[in-house]
Amino acid sequence: MEVAHELQVSPWDALLLAVRRAGGRAIWVDQQLTQAVHENDGDTSHPAVARWLSESRKERTLLARTAKAAIDAGVAERFVRQVEMEGRLVAEVLGRVIDRLGLEPDARVQAFALAQEELLVLEPGGLED
Repeated sequence: MEVAHELQVSPWDALLLAVRRAGGRAIWVDQQLTQAVHENDGDTSHPAVARWLSESRKERTLLARTAKAAIDAGVAERFVRQVEMEGRLVAEVLGRVIDRLGLEPDARVQAFALAQEELLVLEPGGLED
């Protein structure tokens, strides 16, 4: 079936994807709830508001269960290890590039200091693709 194709994904990546999707759905449902509240002048007993409130609770519960499953499976620890490994690789490459440039010791120290300074000013997700 077209909608049931095989996906090459690790169990950790699948759990992380499930958490992200559950979070996205929870936000979307809360937006629907907010809209229903506004459309019904804040009447929380209105059927549309009650429906979205119930859905919001279900989605938040699902998100919490999915997040707990990911934590229990060690997704957070794996993510931290991966980020640390990528950081070590970047530092290693930067060191090799500086070595190949043949910089004097003072210039080498300055290059590393500038690289660290630039890394500190970057915001998470601030890199452009």
